[in-house]
Amino acid sequence: MASSSEAGAKDLAKEAEPNIDDLLNNLDLRDDELDDVVIGADEVKEFQKEARWMAIGKVHTTRTFSAEALFGKMKAIWNLSREPICQEAGENLFVFQMHCLGDWKKVVHQGPWTFRGWEVLIEDYDGREDPEKVSFRGLFVWAQIHGIPELYRKVHVVDDLARRIGKTKEVQMAPKLFYEGNYVRLRMLVEVKNPLTRVVSLNVEGEGKKRLLVKYEKIPYFCKCCGLIGHNHEECGDGIWTTKELQYGDFMLATRRANPPAIETRFFNPRGRGGRSSRGTGSGPRKCSSEEALLDNDDDLKDSALSPLKDVPMENAKEGDMGARKSLNFDSQQTDSGSDSSKTEIAASTEDIPPPPPSYSNPRDRSKLRKTSEINDLATSVASLEEDRRAQ
Repeated sequence: MASSSEAGAKDLAKEAEPNIDDLLNNLDLRDDELDDVVIGADEVKEFQKEARWMAIGKVHTTRTFSAEALFGKMKAIWNLSREPICQEAGENLFVFQMHCLGDWKKVVHQGPWTFRGWEVLIEDYDGREDPEKVSFRGLFVWAQIHGIPELYRKVHVVDDLARRIGKTKEVQMAPKLFYEGNYVRLRMLVEVKNPLTRVVSLNVEGEGKKRLLVKYEKIPYFCKCCGLIGHNHEECGDGIWTTKELQYGDFMLATRRANPPAIETRFFNPRGRGGRSSRGTGSGPRKCSSEEALLDNDDDLKDSALSPLKDVPMENAKEGDMGARKSLNFDSQQTDSGSDSSKTEIAASTEDIPPPPPSYSNPRDRSKLRKTSEINDLATSVASLEEDRRAQ
């Protein structure tokens, strides 16, 4: 990791490098060194057409890192339709070549992008300017202004408040509240050289001043002491600060709303798989009370079943019930006519009994039995032929 002293040494080395114009004034150039390579106007147009989806980037940190790691991480985060061409263009400077307008808009305008917690500054690049001279203005972030009264939540009022934070690109007056609180949502260009804005003030005549809290969504590392993006408070100065000196903090971060618990919805399906009613779903049969079953009459609850152990007087039996009930009488004293009629009933009931199903036999056993019977028939026929021959 590069320390602040190493970063200062790099700046001194850049200042020690001679200017090429001053250097050439003291040199006598040969004719072959003055031979020009000419690029025609048509070629320039073709080159401009190829370079129109180009961007230049920089990681806002003084620490060292691998360019290959940066390229792999950003390709995975961007997930573009076609893989971009990435190359180094200097110390902590990188050029990205996209292949269509949609990919270019995503990379340049849909930030903020971070790498290992550090912000990646992205600017449009035409390919002509020296990468070392490109000015990185800042990064686009989503900011929120909380607590604006509904009476004063007007476009021009919100626009004036947003100017205190940075350059406004988009304003959402009634956003979907994916984060906690009541707020308006702003797409802002925040300059990294300035501290983050914590509050904005709204002064209403007759009501006084109202301090409105500003929160940020997915903001990269920032210092809780100085409010600058790119380092934390332990890397600022000697890193030792009291709680009172930490004027910035987590209260500036937007908090995502917790997802509400999912409510399981059950729908009644009167027909289950295969057209049959599903068990355990819908309103199936339920138990009912005796009143609902219309059994409040005591006569209906009496035991009227006939049993061989009880002698029921025939006068209590109704004529309508005789057809539906079968009276069993196992009394040892029965008349002959009664025995004959019982035998007739038993014979009739025996005729109604179906025959038992055929017993199961293994197909192999049936095949072996059939082969054995064929062999026996053949042996019998041979024996009969032999007897006929002897008889002759």
